Amino acid sequence: MQGAAERRAVIDASPELQERERTKGAAVTRAIRDALVQRQVEAETAELVAQLATVAFGNALRRWIDAEGHVGFAECLDTVTDQLRAALTAT
Repeated sequence: MQGAAERRAVIDASPELQERERTKGAAVTRAIRDALVQRQVEAETAELVAQLATVAFGNALRRWIDAEGHVGFAECLDTVTDQLRAALTAT
């Protein structure tokens, strides 16, 4: 946990590392999209779901780091996905 907060601080201070993180995030998004397409999910839907999944993971990770060990990552991810679900189903 301590290492995650320190890592985030180092990345936040470096434009080069921020770009590297974006590149890695894009690779994760592509991998999720490709896995969904292999499971017969339509390509546009797979792209959208992959992008949302990557953003949700990043938000959950930030919440987990900010919680400083008081909340588990799974709970942070549940919170983020609940918020996303609520936003998408709001009338």
